[in-house]
Amino acid sequence: MQYGHFDNDRREYVIDRVDLPASWTNYLGTEEMCAVVNHTAGGYLFHKSAEYHRITRFRANAVPMDRPGHYIYLRDDDTGEYWSVSWQPVGKPLDWAKYTCRHGLSYTKYECEYGGIRAVQTLFIPRGEAVEIWDLSLENISGRARNISVFSYAELSFHHIDMDNRNFQMSLYAAGGSYADGIIEQDLFYEENGFQYFAATFPPDSYDTVREAFIGPYRTETDPIGVERGTLSGSTELGGNQCASLHRRFILASGEVLREAFFLGEGPRAEGVRIRKKYAPPAARDAALAALRDYWDEKCAALQIDTPNEGMNTLINIWTLYQSEINVQFSRFASFIEVGGRTGLGYRDTAQDAMTVLHSNPARCKERIVQLLKGLVSEGYGLHLFEPEWFEETPRQSFKSPTVVPTPDKSSMIHGLADACSDDALWLVSTVADYVRETGDAALLDMPVPYADKGTDTVYGHLKTILDFSQRMVGAHGICQGLRADWNDCLNLGGGESAMVSFLHVWALGNFAALARWLGRKADAEHYEAVRRNVADVCEKELWDGRWYLRGFTKNGRPIGTDADTEGKVHLESNTWAVLSGAAGPERGARAMDSVEEYLYTPWGLMLNAPAYSKPDDDIGFVTRVYKGLKENGSIFSHPNPWAWAAECVLGRGDRAMQFYDALCPYWQNDKIETRKAEPYSYCQFITGRDHKKFGEAHHPFMTGSGGWSYVAATRYMLGIRPEFDGLVIDPCIPGGWDGFTAVRRFRGAVYEIEVRNPAHVCKGVKALYLDGVRVERLPLLAPGTTGRVTAVLG
Repeated sequence: MQYGHFDNDRREYVIDRVDLPASWTNYLGTEEMCAVVNHTAGGYLFHKSAEYHRITRFRANAVPMDRPGHYIYLRDDDTGEYWSVSWQPVGKPLDWAKYTCRHGLSYTKYECEYGGIRAVQTLFIPRGEAVEIWDLSLENISGRARNISVFSYAELSFHHIDMDNRNFQMSLYAAGGSYADGIIEQDLFYEENGFQYFAATFPPDSYDTVREAFIGPYRTETDPIGVERGTLSGSTELGGNQCASLHRRFILASGEVLREAFFLGEGPRAEGVRIRKKYAPPAARDAALAALRDYWDEKCAALQIDTPNEGMNTLINIWTLYQSEINVQFSRFASFIEVGGRTGLGYRDTAQDAMTVLHSNPARCKERIVQLLKGLVSEGYGLHLFEPEWFEETPRQSFKSPTVVPTPDKSSMIHGLADACSDDALWLVSTVADYVRETGDAALLDMPVPYADKGTDTVYGHLKTILDFSQRMVGAHGICQGLRADWNDCLNLGGGESAMVSFLHVWALGNFAALARWLGRKADAEHYEAVRRNVADVCEKELWDGRWYLRGFTKNGRPIGTDADTEGKVHLESNTWAVLSGAAGPERGARAMDSVEEYLYTPWGLMLNAPAYSKPDDDIGFVTRVYKGLKENGSIFSHPNPWAWAAECVLGRGDRAMQFYDALCPYWQNDKIETRKAEPYSYCQFITGRDHKKFGEAHHPFMTGSGGWSYVAATRYMLGIRPEFDGLVIDPCIPGGWDGFTAVRRFRGAVYEIEVRNPAHVCKGVKALYLDGVRVERLPLLAPGTTGRVTAVLG
């Protein structure tokens, strides 16, 4: 079943049927303010922090679904009938009204045609501003003059998510609303300069700032008393539940088009006056929306592809880049699943996210890298979850408030080994190397950065500290200890050993040795290359099980993921990283990935492990206490699926890589929504596995490493367009049936127009490489501002 379609010309996903089985969300904002909204205008807005600076309320996992939101109501003042521009909250029958939602890059449009009125509500956050604009267009297509009232509604937050959900004995008496000059101001009295405002382009006829006055007793957002009676009560209150509702009556002539707007922003009433003046002209709002489109045009232009796979084209050119950018900008804790109850940076997540959009957002990636380096303990492990503000000199409020981000003392901030995850910091080594490959910014490596606990070192020194830590932290078999967990948070090995981390160590060592060689630091290059070979040898000796690689060892020395196991026999992470790291030779690598295909492949993607665990086993960890087919226990966990695509490319098996790619690809599930349920434009955290009755149902979109790794695996491994320290590499691994593909890649200020030809219909192997018609052995760096035409012939 299909509920919508991709409009690639506008870079939009168009939801034609709005009665979706689940919320389909979008992210508004490119800087400090962000809104998470769904296809019916449900969602929330925050400034800088989803936990400590929430602007509008949201009741997660509630009934009715995904409320409240940022709503505009329309009322026919002649008949008293009312509806909402977005399908919810009023929810007119879909055989009476026509509703559409268009999710674009950093904006969403709600379109409604009902009762002779065509309405469009566009939500977006202008570049450089801390305000969400609700742009409203009304067109009278009824053939007669109409008396129409417009009402806004948003429920305002107490800034802190815990205060929105509990502790009402305090919060209900510490925030208030007022109205003056056509603007609602919310004063959070327990904060210094804690204000929000709500304004409109018109002078209101009535208003409400108290939720109960607008909604009425025993009612919801579906049937608010203020809209029903056609006028608001003028409520204000110091204390209570605050809302933002402004009302205006309009007379629309037949055929008339009306443009108005609401503004929900950060700051006092005076800021609302400024924003209202600036964006009151429709042309100013149009220009702000055009500037957002230009912003994304520039990012998308960093790489555009044209392949025989339309799903890959759509996702790589638009949606997977967009998902990756959102993760880098807003971290992982703002969604309809992670609703801001915790914030900060997850170490491993952010380190991987910062690797993915280096070509389109190098400045933000560099900022994330430095924040992670400051969250590294001098012993060599990362703080698993931390607030970057802990390590910044930022002005603090002069009194203690629940909405101030707390700064812990060092004793509580710096957790010990018992709480460390063994993979966290290792990701950062390769991310820094990739940053230098993309930008050529070697100066970063000599920049001094303090450790989280004590001392300072250069960035380059931090990387050595990370590698040396993993070299020390090995178990009885010489394999890296699992510590609290490795990438799989539910595999809690404690004193056991993690095959994945040892393979990740091999990968990081290889990237660092290559970096050291490029810098001319010969001693470091030789030392860490020798360590890499030794770790790889230990992995090959201790982890090969005959047909695949073990997942590790429990603290009691029992192997995990062996042919003798009846449950958890084959694991995705260790086998993919055996190949990706270079530790596995071609024969063992191919055999291991054949086992992955045999045991883990499904039409919806690769399962994380199989057979799923059915009996608790605390030596292995919490994964054995998760229901079969869900999350880490036998689900199609999306994040490691791209590791398999990349591993197959290392082996030269482009057909297998594309088989795996297409299985997970949400684009190809656009007509399977009755099963998938989640967005077809976003990778989700996991898809229910075959051991569960909801096999194929996707969960937790957008805020997952699946997006970033899908982008990396598809572009750098499958299409083979990969930056190196001294140039761009073209080394595709594609299906043998492809005739080739084209791409345009921006790299260090130059543009590479790439054509890959595959006359012999092979999967891998560049037979000849040409630059501007001249055969070359490798692509040199082009001068900034120039364009080079590249032809790669496979054979």
